[in-house]
Amino acid sequence: MRTPAGSGTVPSVPGQRAGSVRPPAAAERLGPVHWWHAALVAVPAAALFVLGYRRRWICDDGLIYLRPVRQILAGNGPVFNVGERAESSTGTLWQWLLALATWVTGEDPAFLAVGLGLVLSTAGFGLALYATCRLHRSAGLLLPGGVCVLLAVPPFWSYMTSGLESGLGAFWTGLSWWLLTGTRRGQDARVTYAAALVFGLGPLVRPDLAVVTGCFLAAQWWVLRPSGRGTAAMLGSAGALPFAYEVFRAGYYGILVPLPAIAKEASASDWSRGAGYVQETLGPYWLWPVVPVLGALAVLLVRRTRGQRRDRVPGRASLAVLLAPFAAGLLLAGYVVRVGGDYMHARMILPALLLLLLPVLVVPANRFTGAASALLVVWLCAAVSPLRTPFDVRSTPGSFNVRSSDVEGLGDHNPVRTATWVDNWPALPEGRRMLAEAARSPRPTLLYFDGERRLHATPMRADSPYHVVIVGRHLGVTGAAAPLDAYVNDAWGLASPIGAHLTLERWSWPGHEKFLRNHWVFAEWAADRPPARDLRRAGASQETVGAARAALGCGRLAELRESVRAPLTAERFWRNLTGAYQRTQFRFARWPAAAEQALCDGRSAGGRSGLTR
Repeated sequence: MRTPAGSGTVPSVPGQRAGSVRPPAAAERLGPVHWWHAALVAVPAAALFVLGYRRRWICDDGLIYLRPVRQILAGNGPVFNVGERAESSTGTLWQWLLALATWVTGEDPAFLAVGLGLVLSTAGFGLALYATCRLHRSAGLLLPGGVCVLLAVPPFWSYMTSGLESGLGAFWTGLSWWLLTGTRRGQDARVTYAAALVFGLGPLVRPDLAVVTGCFLAAQWWVLRPSGRGTAAMLGSAGALPFAYEVFRAGYYGILVPLPAIAKEASASDWSRGAGYVQETLGPYWLWPVVPVLGALAVLLVRRTRGQRRDRVPGRASLAVLLAPFAAGLLLAGYVVRVGGDYMHARMILPALLLLLLPVLVVPANRFTGAASALLVVWLCAAVSPLRTPFDVRSTPGSFNVRSSDVEGLGDHNPVRTATWVDNWPALPEGRRMLAEAARSPRPTLLYFDGERRLHATPMRADSPYHVVIVGRHLGVTGAAAPLDAYVNDAWGLASPIGAHLTLERWSWPGHEKFLRNHWVFAEWAADRPPARDLRRAGASQETVGAARAALGCGRLAELRESVRAPLTAERFWRNLTGAYQRTQFRFARWPAAAEQALCDGRSAGGRSGLTR
């Protein structure tokens, strides 16, 4: 028996006839088919790099990562504000990678976030293409398939950068797929455990990628069929880092998930809005016509794999390997639909779409796949031609085209530096002036917004631990503009332990449904009796501020504040760790009177986070 051309030398398998596996001849390795397969990897990856580079940018949410990075390098720990342990970064690995890169280079972390995102996502797409070529190489000639979707859908290009963890997510997905397609029985145990370690990083790249971790680990186990001890070693390799970080998270931050997951109610459900979110991704880019074509290719590949003679020859495609990304993509897409999508257009569905495309990025050549590949290439040419109107509107009924809005607001097609945002964001000039005045003021100052989104100043209480507190509506750019020793009070709860734990009582864009009203801000930071003029501007009253102040000092809300602001002693770490589950579930009423009545009477307000929309 011969090894399929291009599969390389592999170790022998017990029970296999001697000499049944041999390295391919040089003529086979360098033949036209192999050059074509190399082009199938290199050309799309290069094209995606160019497309991503042309749309390079960093968004406001990408800037949210940068303040914790600056705090880490300043010695204040992985926090958004000094003296308050709040995990505002959803992508744990991305935050620490940026901190490392900034420490090594001394460069603007925004610029590094854009550059690293572009390089990592390009590498991830290249690895994914190579892995799919390896999976199908025994079939001979390969043709382009789902890769056409990557080249036709602009959000893939936009989120190669953006400053978010999307680039790292694409790299991790491509690397994991490459490792999974290379899994063979009889391989070195160290290779197995290293692959399991990489698969296990999914929750640290982004928590919802845990479903991908589970599917890939299950496929790896099915291919290898290890002993009980080997299974335990695989699971230990995969779970060691996520488990260790979860213990740190629970003890340090006092909760079990990143704060944005609580602010966005990641366990809630709004199926109809989620379905609309998917439609707003598939519709504008003409994706609906290619769905049945790609679905037919997937069915054909599954049937072909099932029909192959079952043996243990290394390099034979495994049905478990083929199905793993399909299962992961469907589960991840189902989760995105369940939670109602995201306010950022297309962003949250892209990882699921990439997973679903992995096995069909390229396909074995035959009459049917040849026709399907030709259709996909024709569709690609039409989709990127003037026939399709570019989708650059600022918003849709259910999501927001963030890149178009940011480019328009900043007047820069490629905003890649922190200074570009701080100097050019329309809402900031007045804010920078007031920040400077507050910093020079002899007494602590609170900067807040009125109902017309105009910024005002009011005195803070004399014992405030901060000299300046500013309410941030655009958290990323506000955090970039404010000094590290100023407190940025996030209005949407992404970096505010108080705001994140509000009960979800209204439905709007995801991540913008919990708004921390000024009576809570004044209760926590303003002087005991704020000027009447400031209360009117803030839309608050002395009564509501008093009720909010009482609620902040009662019951589980007081304990929540203590968990993030008390000095981190060994006892505090243990109390945070043991109470993390209850604290994660805790919610309180957003109206001060209701919160005061529930909390100060000893009852829990807000209930659990498993809401139904």
